[in-house]
Amino acid sequence: MEHEKILILDFGSQYTQLIARRVRELNIYSEIHPYNKMPEIDGSWKAVILSGSPHSVREENAPIPDLSAIKGKLPLLGVCYGAQHLAHEFGGEVLPSNTREYGRANLSFVASNNELMKGVPADSQVWMSHGDTIATIPDNYKVIASTNDVEVAAYHIEGEQTYALQFHPEVYHSKDGATILKNFLVDICGFSQDWTRNFC
Repeated sequence: MEHEKILILDFGSQYTQLIARRVRELNIYSEIHPYNKMPEIDGSWKAVILSGSPHSVREENAPIPDLSAIKGKLPLLGVCYGAQHLAHEFGGEVLPSNTREYGRANLSFVASNNELMKGVPADSQVWMSHGDTIATIPDNYKVIASTNDVEVAAYHIEGEQTYALQFHPEVYHSKDGATILKNFLVDICGFSQDWTRNFC
């Protein structure tokens, strides 16, 4: 039996394996592939997550994935670098942050009516780890979470099942990270959570 699977595109983040672990904990099968060695996007992939990265989208040789077969076609979640890439590449602006945004922060605004943020309290603690900040987003991008220092802590691209988080939902310090990942994987992507490690 072919099981449902999610593709995690790796941009070199120290947390990429942790994303896969959180997905597994929800009984969903994932595969990690380097962003530049992407498998063919055929009918076997149900959704995609873009990982964080030690790189900046503003670097001359920043990692740039080919999302033409993914964005707007499959549910997509960008995390940290993934969020910055989706803003930067499609008409937004990413700038160096005035303060290195690292460590615990609390959300000051949550769009609780957005399916990704369902059940996340307005003061939820999240884990930041980035030196750039998303300064502006394209018109069809809607902010769905902010902190006092980071206006674009999460956004949704209207008309697409594309979402992005400037924080890391996969790390323990993001108290409602598991809720957000479950909202994405189960409610938005429709995974049935029937994978166990017994599958070969």
